[in-house]
Amino acid sequence: MIKRNRLTERHTAIAELVKTHAIEDQGMLIDLLKEKFNIETNQAAISRDIRALGITKKARGKQLVYELPDIDAVTEILHYAVESVQHNEAMIIVNTVSGTADMVGDFLDTHKNDLGILATLAGENVVFIAPKSIKNIEALCNKLSQYLKIKE
Repeated sequence: MIKRNRLTERHTAIAELVKTHAIEDQGMLIDLLKEKFNIETNQAAISRDIRALGITKKARGKQLVYELPDIDAVTEILHYAVESVQHNEAMIIVNTVSGTADMVGDFLDTHKNDLGILATLAGENVVFIAPKSIKNIEALCNKLSQYLKIKE
């Protein structure tokens, strides 16, 4: 498993390269990561990073180059999808707009190690979260509310 700080370092480097270079393909990005930041990686990791960062290809003159999104679409969707986060002594429940719970659950699963989540189970409009520990469940619930940018 990749350590979080290396992943964050690579994401930061990729974002910097995309902002400052006209990168046309993943091979060019891999080469620039090695040359500019001494980061060695492979195409599969770059593909995941591009998706995670929301990078798209846009026309710049006659070239198609990678660009960072103007807004973070995932954060915006989460902001509107999540209605509430609550807990009892053992579980956290995220209530969502109908049809969005699976997307919220996937997002939480992607970040579960950072958040202290053991697993999620999503339905149509609710996500059940099993925390790694129930000792600080209220703190985790508050952290999730902030992480998901719950509207007040």
